[in-house]
Amino acid sequence: MERWGRLMWRLGSGLWLGSIFFLFAAIAPNVFRVLPEGDAGRLVDAIFPVYYTMGLALGGLLLLGSILRLSAPTGVRSWVPTLVGIVNLLLVWWAERILAAMQRLPAASAVFHTLHQRSVSISVAVFLVMLFGVAFEALVL
Repeated sequence: MERWGRLMWRLGSGLWLGSIFFLFAAIAPNVFRVLPEGDAGRLVDAIFPVYYTMGLALGGLLLLGSILRLSAPTGVRSWVPTLVGIVNLLLVWWAERILAAMQRLPAASAVFHTLHQRSVSISVAVFLVMLFGVAFEALVL
């Protein structure tokens, strides 16, 4: 089971970390530069629900993998990947709730901008938590 757990952790964390990086390094900076504002807004509204659903699914996979690794009779046991998985899921769920609130507001409103700033901060936190988890797993376990 430990091998399956390691596979699930690495698959979930690698795909999620790569998706976060690609979204913020390649897609986000270019959407509003290439498309008219209205089209860019509709594209972002279509992408982010899928992005957060994927984050929840991959977060669940990596959390399950870390739990399977904890139950292994041999090898190094560590709660760090499990805590990373839990924190990731909580942050992604929180960001998804913020997105739902933002979609009910006009994009020009002050509340929308405040929520947007908060969602960006949460996304950066998710990226850093996942980066720490992957580095910890690679260097320590």
